[in-house]
Amino acid sequence: MIDPWYATWFNTEFYHDLYKHRDQYEARGFIEELCSNLKVIPGQTALDMACGKGRHAKVLSEQGLITVGIDLSEESIQYARRFEHKDLRFEKGNMLETLSVDSCDWIFNLFTSFGYFENDDMHQSAITNMSNSLRPGGKLVLDYMNSAKIALNLVPENSVQTELAHYSITRILEEDTIVKSIRIVKDCEIFNFEERVKAFSAVELSQLMVKAGLKVVGIKGDYYLSDYDPQSSDRMIIIAQKPIES
Repeated sequence: MIDPWYATWFNTEFYHDLYKHRDQYEARGFIEELCSNLKVIPGQTALDMACGKGRHAKVLSEQGLITVGIDLSEESIQYARRFEHKDLRFEKGNMLETLSVDSCDWIFNLFTSFGYFENDDMHQSAITNMSNSLRPGGKLVLDYMNSAKIALNLVPENSVQTELAHYSITRILEEDTIVKSIRIVKDCEIFNFEERVKAFSAVELSQLMVKAGLKVVGIKGDYYLSDYDPQSSDRMIIIAQKPIES
C-alpha cells in the first residue's frame, strides 16, 4: 500500500526546510492573539491536532492551557518531546482513528492541517473523532486557508532557493482541490513531491461540523476574529461547540 502524500512529505528534511519561515516567533504571535480573542481560561485542557514539531502546542501551554499535541509523524513527535513539561505532552496519533485524549475544553487544528484526505467520508471521520474528544461545551477551532481567495489569486509558479536545495513550485486548481507540485534539486539529485488540499468552502466545513454533532458558533477571517469575508479574509476559522448535555 502506498503511503498518502502527507505521510511521506511531512517526514522529509525538505518539508521542514521549505516552510522554516513558519517559526516559533510567528507561532507565538498568532496563538497569543487567538487565545486572547477566544478568551481561553488558564487551567483548561487543549488538544493541538496535527501539531507537527510542537511550535503551536508549546505556545498554547504558555497561555495556561494543559495541552496535548498529537501528530501522525513519529519524527515530528520525537522532536516536539524536547518541549514537554507537566502541562505539555506529545504523542503520535491519527485523526482518522479514535483519539486517546477526551474531555477537552479546546481542540485546535491550525494552519490548514486538514483537507488532505482522498474523500469526504474520511474528512467527516476526522471531524467526528475530534468532536468525540471534546467535553460538552468544549470548542473545536479549525483554522483553514480561505479557499475562495486563494483560488482566485492562485500563483501558478514560483521558486525558492535555500542553503539545502532549490524548489520549483507549481500550483493548479484540480476540480475542488488545490494541487501544489514541488520539484526539488539537491546536489544534482531530483526529488518530486505533491501537496493536495481540498478547497473547502465555509458552508462545506460547517456541514462537516454539524454532522459530527457540533454547532458552528462563529466563522472568522483572521486571528483577531474579524468577520469572515470570502473575497478578502486571510483565513477561514471555523469555531464549533459541542452542545452541553441537558
